[in-house]
Amino acid sequence: MKRVLVLGAGLVARPLVRYLLDKGYQVVMASRTVEKAERMLAGHPNGKAFTLDVTDEAKVEPFVKECDLAVSLVPYAFHPMVARLCVKHRKHMVTTSYVSPAMRELDGSAKQAGVTCLNEIGVDPGIDHMSAMRIIDGVRQRGGKIVAFRSYCGGLPAPEANDNPFGYKFSWAPRGVLLAGRNNAQYLADGRKVEVPSHRLFRDMHVLQVEGQGDYEAYPNRDSISYIDVYGLQGIQTMFRGTLRNMGWCDTLHNINRLGLLSLDEIEVKGMTYADLMRKVVGAGPNDDLVRFIARKLVIPTESLPISNMKWLGLLSDRKFEVERISPLDALGNLMYEKLSFGPHERDLIVLYHDFRAEFPGGKNERITSRM
Repeated sequence: MKRVLVLGAGLVARPLVRYLLDKGYQVVMASRTVEKAERMLAGHPNGKAFTLDVTDEAKVEPFVKECDLAVSLVPYAFHPMVARLCVKHRKHMVTTSYVSPAMRELDGSAKQAGVTCLNEIGVDPGIDHMSAMRIIDGVRQRGGKIVAFRSYCGGLPAPEANDNPFGYKFSWAPRGVLLAGRNNAQYLADGRKVEVPSHRLFRDMHVLQVEGQGDYEAYPNRDSISYIDVYGLQGIQTMFRGTLRNMGWCDTLHNINRLGLLSLDEIEVKGMTYADLMRKVVGAGPNDDLVRFIARKLVIPTESLPISNMKWLGLLSDRKFEVERISPLDALGNLMYEKLSFGPHERDLIVLYHDFRAEFPGGKNERITSRM
């Protein structure tokens, strides 16, 4: 029986684990919180759960050594460590995460060891790559070339489950979603390189209309330019990879970021309420009307969507913290996870959209779109 090690027991792990167990594989789950892993395995005879601190490489190594395949679903910063151990012990590895420079450096040693480290094999990145290459290869076979490519993807609640003012629910780690909001981005637009600093990420937004679905907000997703070489599109004029969200998300997250709520610097919160934390982060005094202070600081109306969303989440509430120290980002993420989680039997929605411009000999031009 093939032995698969699954590192992490977050929101994305369960479908994979159940699939592997149903197919007869032996599954070892190792997670910081063993109870989560045990719930996913649900007493299956082919599954075992263990507690593991993934920050300790020496503790991770025995698990990798004993498996045939390691699936890394832990935070992205730990993937290179897992990959190094897989190369060392000649074990294969799979992760859905982006290829980082540290992962790329292992390419030669992995090939030499005969080890496959398969990255970017989720929906985005993953399925989007395969569907894009089908079109790109088709254009090349017809003698044409791609001159513009815009790729969009969003994981959202299905329409019947879209019942909160954020228009969003978490199908992966809330911390990962918020950390992505701290990223810089860059893309190519009509031959011009556009660089977007993190504090402007949610302001570099446009509306994408998807036929049969409606309007979505689209903002740049990390480094689009690096995919020119991945796709073999040298000479392309426009290269853009974007994230899709329901309307209103970008305005709310932009103003949340402006207030410093995406900061990772931990703050002493013993005995404090969320409103106390907000006062500390935004610089409001004890006698200031917090809503009016925030509105003035952001130069937006007190009744605006960003402020009403902060109130709805509980960021301005008298609820007390149960921890002694926390970062603003994690405090925000904890509240969002409570209120923006999928309920039993609720469905999510994936929207994937490609828009190509192609040129052919003789001056013929084509626009090609694909949707999922």
